[in-house]
Amino acid sequence: KVSGATKYSDQNIAVVFVATPPANVAKVIAAAIVEHPSAVITDVASVKGSIFRELEQLVSSGWDRIVGGHPMAGREVSGAIGAQGNLFLDRPWVIASSASTSAESIAVVEELVKSLGAFPVVRSIEEHDRAVALISHTPQVVASVLAGELMDAEGSYIELAGQGIRDTIRIAGSDSDLWTEILSDNSEYIAEQVTQVANHLLEFASALEDGNRNSVTAKLVKGNQGRDRLPGKHGSSQQSTAILAVRLDDKPGELARLFTVAAQANVNLEDVRIDHSLGHPTGLVELTLAPNSVSILKPALELEGFVVIS
Repeated sequence: KVSGATKYSDQNIAVVFVATPPANVAKVIAAAIVEHPSAVITDVASVKGSIFRELEQLVSSGWDRIVGGHPMAGREVSGAIGAQGNLFLDRPWVIASSASTSAESIAVVEELVKSLGAFPVVRSIEEHDRAVALISHTPQVVASVLAGELMDAEGSYIELAGQGIRDTIRIAGSDSDLWTEILSDNSEYIAEQVTQVANHLLEFASALEDGNRNSVTAKLVKGNQGRDRLPGKHGSSQQSTAILAVRLDDKPGELARLFTVAAQANVNLEDVRIDHSLGHPTGLVELTLAPNSVSILKPALELEGFVVIS
């Protein structure tokens, strides 16, 4: 059947979440509207315009119960194996609906979103699709293109790969079939954004070829400033942080021991990054923490025998 919710049609369903591949979302919503005449219907698809355009051809009534949704959270792996209990914690969940959607239906979804630890953000359909083209879809394109360059690279180059390239191409491991659907459904806005990025890359290449150090610096600084615009912890502005690098033996329990020292020192770790050393049974752990915590954690780690690099 089109909708997996059909077997529950005789029950009093309050909310139906549609979490299918993008190509099926509109059809499943249309079926759910009929199967569950009193339920609010919402979805989690990352593109809204194409879905609502298809719904206009499929749905004649019940528009007041259709609430477009998109949790701004996810992983590069799909299916149940990618599930995490804190996946939506402190993440924005966009609500983008038609003018016919009732305030009551939106309120129902907002309360559910809050119960999952996320915070609802209301946007128009166009605002949503333009935004995700920049902050979600174009990064996928850039990561995939850069990762694709590795296919033709010398094996000796690949051996030198560190955390920088891994961080940049992490999402290139995403499901290619799913992302083909997503990119195709938001193609107009993504193409516009990718073209802009490509032009900026060409400008960067020209600056390098011309030896224009001022231009190179200006572009790097602009990148610094753009990154700083991203919301920090709990949606606040970016806070100043410091990096503490620790050499770690690659054996069971070492990472747990490091975290224990940090906890005993009452130091909060904002982020942790691990870079494995080529040909050596050690790794470099980069701890991101508040600047005033460095003087506390560094001696505590050294006291426990850890080698602190910086």
